[in-house]
Amino acid sequence: MKTYTGRTIGGATATIQCPDWCVVDHEYDGDNADDCYHEAEPLELAPPRDRDRNYRGPLVPLLDLRLRLHSTETTPDAALVWLQYSEHYGDGIELDTRGLDQLLARLDTYRAGVADLRAKLAAAENERRRR
Repeated sequence: MKTYTGRTIGGATATIQCPDWCVVDHEYDGDNADDCYHEAEPLELAPPRDRDRNYRGPLVPLLDLRLRLHSTETTPDAALVWLQYSEHYGDGIELDTRGLDQLLARLDTYRAGVADLRAKLAAAENERRRR
């Protein structure tokens, strides 16, 4: 198990244990041991490259999800999933399990819509090939 020993907000020194899934280098980040977040590897959704090879698309993923757990706070609110929706730091929202349930339902609807568009595109492409 990974541990981190660092300063606290009050100037003392403390050691915290990281969950097995934590990928944060707390020492590199200079985190306060009593006020930092453990983070899991991000789950990212990035668009595929544009078919026009000259356009590369956005430099950041469209969505970035990260499990976060506060280092010392033990309330349910101290565990969350951060949904980053922009390349600008702080452009995101905190989600709990209820929020993730809502996101999953919306993703199911979105995926069904994408599948419908794909079917319509394939039909249009096939029709144009027959001409």
